Amino acid sequence: MYFSKIVDLYALNDLHKNRSKEFQYSPPIVIPEITDRENFYQMKAVDILFNTPYKQKDYSVGTFTFQSAISSGDSINDYITGELFLNRNVDAPNVIFVHGWRMESNDRIKKIFHNRIVNNLGWNMYYFTLPYHFQRKPENSLYSGEYMISANIQRTIQSTKQAIIDLRALIHRIKAQNNNPIILVGVSLGGFITNLAATLESEIDVLVSIFYANRLSYSIWNTIPGKFIKEDLERHGVNYNDLIKYWKITEPSQAIPKVKKDNILLISAKYDQYVHIEDTNYLWDSWGKPTRYVYNCGHSGIVLNRKKIAEDTLGFIEKRIKSENKVGVSLC
Repeated sequence: MYFSKIVDLYALNDLHKNRSKEFQYSPPIVIPEITDRENFYQMKAVDILFNTPYKQKDYSVGTFTFQSAISSGDSINDYITGELFLNRNVDAPNVIFVHGWRMESNDRIKKIFHNRIVNNLGWNMYYFTLPYHFQRKPENSLYSGEYMISANIQRTIQSTKQAIIDLRALIHRIKAQNNNPIILVGVSLGGFITNLAATLESEIDVLVSIFYANRLSYSIWNTIPGKFIKEDLERHGVNYNDLIKYWKITEPSQAIPKVKKDNILLISAKYDQYVHIEDTNYLWDSWGKPTRYVYNCGHSGIVLNRKKIAEDTLGFIEKRIKSENKVGVSLC
């Protein structure tokens, strides 16, 4: 326990070497009603270009690109580029990976899953890029993801909306290309986004969420990563109850997933200093307690427990695909 917390705290100290130099606060313009969530996150079709000019083993490799259906007013953020790996097997399942907050690339996720899938499973892989991260980071942003989650209340809501609608657009584009299973794998903030998507999108067949966040309001108010955003909010008169009300539309725990309960795997870290177990428990309970693994580690387990995460995640996905096919029910 102590080792896990120390490693997390050391990483958090390093995390805050890069932080917003100016207050980001901006009040909400409109507070969306939770009863309007289906319409708020409604899927919008867009033209998505798949470009695979390279060959690696049994894969065609390249990118998918498209213009977001939601305008943030920042042209860099509103154009999405993701990495794409298509297997020559026309029956290959489709795995979409969603990275975490402030990640600079997909390297951490690739080190867990990529080679194992290429060498042993032959699944199609899509690496989705969250708003304001990677190449979507505006020039005046100090770090990847600074503008996605911040004290700018309205922008945080809109960034979440943009992530969900763009992810749903990608899912429907993949389904139009092949009718094979859609599998979402999210890590940290990516887990929060995939969880939220699972409550809205019926085309998702299997969901795996790793060290996920649930309530943004909880994370900002109660965890170390959110301390400077909390300070910004408090400086401008926002309290915890205000924030809960403003960001409720973003909470995955506000609805039951449209994914079959047996096809959901949640993975949490008991000593996580980034995403508290209390908040992950809240989602697990709200969803009727689907399959869950709780590791005896902190958030740093993303790096330290790569092998276990890979084995548990890929084993679960394989089992669910085989189980569904055995009883003669397609995942699609």
